[in-house]
Order: sequence, then structure tokens, then C-alpha cells
Amino acid sequence: MQLKRGITIHSNLPDVASQVTINNGTMKAGMAAGLPYYPGSTIPKTKWRSLDKRESKLLLASGPVNDFRKNIFIGEVPSALKKSLMTLELDQCTQMDEVIPQIKKKEKEVKMVSRKLDAFLRPFSSTGQYKFHRITRALSGWPTITRFFNKETEETVFIGLHIDQSRVFTPYTAPKSDNRISFNLSRETRYLALINLTLIQAVNMIKERSGLPYQKINSDNLPALFFKYCPGYPVVKIAVKPFQYYIAPTDNFFHDATTLGNSGLDVTIVYVGWFDMPNLKNK
Repeated sequence: MQLKRGITIHSNLPDVASQVTINNGTMKAGMAAGLPYYPGSTIPKTKWRSLDKRESKLLLASGPVNDFRKNIFIGEVPSALKKSLMTLELDQCTQMDEVIPQIKKKEKEVKMVSRKLDAFLRPFSSTGQYKFHRITRALSGWPTITRFFNKETEETVFIGLHIDQSRVFTPYTAPKSDNRISFNLSRETRYLALINLTLIQAVNMIKERSGLPYQKINSDNLPALFFKYCPGYPVVKIAVKPFQYYIAPTDNFFHDATTLGNSGLDVTIVYVGWFDMPNLKNK
């Protein structure tokens, strides 16, 4: 299947195109990399290549950012903020259970980082409505990193490509959801894998291929139906280097991070809210 125009990538980095690759679709997870996945979970195929000219034109935004419900922004933190983030020394952690104790040990530095992050984020939101969400941690070699506790089996399982559903919504109201900003505080580049279609576009593709009526497609069954009927739709992978960040409407497209190919611990700080970057809209 060919890539369609949908979610686009914007950046003020000099060569963001070199950080974007693409594959030829998805596959069922099973026990991917020896990790337990929830039944029916889907992950990206692992052969990646550079974008061709057509794909670059569809994916990489060349003009102003006017709608962050359909755009991803990749940026780099300024040097002063980077220096402050480095005082946390989270990149020195090698195991997941070392991160929280490290943060507790750095109480003074954490307060300073929180103030500086708030000052950095304020111009990114026209409403000022955002909040700290969490610190994510992942080991190297994970095809996808998002997990949840399955009460039925009493084990933590991976879920593969998904939509966040940070609040209750339908595919048609998903664009009204908040988006999020994720900062890479690791030693290594981390990767965001995604399907560059909005949920409404995904619904329309399912309808075209399956004949299912629209009322049979909802936010709960949408991922399973899309990957059943469109397994050949390409996955896009964005490299997010250390102390870079992305802003993305993660309620409105299928995605997950991946640490395949890495050797160290993956650590991010995540904020959620209304990030529309009004300072970029007219540039």
C-alpha cells in the first residue's frame, strides 16, 4: 500500500528528513522479542528505508503549522534547558528501577528543572493548559514500549501500536483531545513509530476495505480493524535524538515508541495539554 497524505511532520531542525524512515507495514506481535503482548497486538515490520521524493512531500511540512491536531513537531531544547536537564543525570541510569530513586535524590535539581520546563512550555500553549504527565522508562530491544497490567492473567503485557485515549472520545471527536510533548533524556536516540493517518482517515479506509457500516467502528475496535484490513499500510519512524522532543496529537493516530537497536535505558519526560505553538503559526 502507498502512503497517503495525513499527519505531517514539522521541524526547525536543519535536516529532519534524515531522521524519518518508513517500512512496508505491520505484523502481529505474538511473543515479539520474547516479550508478552496482549492478544491481537500489532507491531511495525522491522525493515526500514529512507523516504522517497513522493513520501517526503506527503510527510514533511514545508509551510507554517496551522493545525496541531494533524501535525507532529520535532524540536531541540535550548542549551540552558539542556544543561539543567543534565543535572538530573537520568542518562546515567542503566536499569528502570534506578530512575525514580535518582529523581528523589535530586530534589533541588528537580524543582529547578520543573520551573525551567514550565518557562519553556508556556509559549507553546495559547491556553496555558498543560501539566506534567509522567516519566517513561523502557529497556533496549523492545519492538514497542507501552504496557499495561492485564487483570485477567495478572501479568504486565505490551499492547503494540495504539491510540492513547487520554479521555473518552470517538474517532470524530479525537481531534479535540489534548496532545503531548515528550523529551528524550536518554543517552541514545529513541524512535516514535506511527501510522500517519488521523482516526477519521483510518475509519474511512476500514469502511472502504471491509464494507462495515460506520456505526460498527469505534475507538475501542478501531486499531484491531485497521490492522486487520490494512496490514500493508506503511509505518513511519521518527528518530528523536537526545535532548530533542516531539509534540504530537497521540489520541488521533496509531503509534508507539520503539527501542529496537538501542543498547541503553530509554527515559523520557512527558507533559500533556493543549500545545498549539502559536509562536510558530505565522512563521
